[in-house]
Amino acid sequence: MKQVHYAGRSLFMHDDTADALIDYARVLSEHRAADAVTVPAVSAEGNPVTVTLLLNEAAGFVVESVAGGITIEPDQDALEEIEARKQRLDGVRGAPPDEAWPLEL
Repeated sequence: MKQVHYAGRSLFMHDDTADALIDYARVLSEHRAADAVTVPAVSAEGNPVTVTLLLNEAAGFVVESVAGGITIEPDQDALEEIEARKQRLDGVRGAPPDEAWPLEL
């Protein structure tokens, strides 16, 4: 289980879900893109919730491992959707983020 700190909230997620989110956020940042992703989680109060996270260059969140406590099952549909979105974005190639777009005159 991992704890995700995002927008002033703490959420608990399955390791695979938290890892997929942070990896997808990295890819989005590399492409200067944004996306909203909905995943299952458990609130800090211990309630099961469905959360939608806006992932972009400015969306800072922290993922940390935690021991014991809540058991959370992975949501395979959510994991597959995140992976598919990541692969579609990785298939788009353009200028790397730190390089200016070439001007054609």
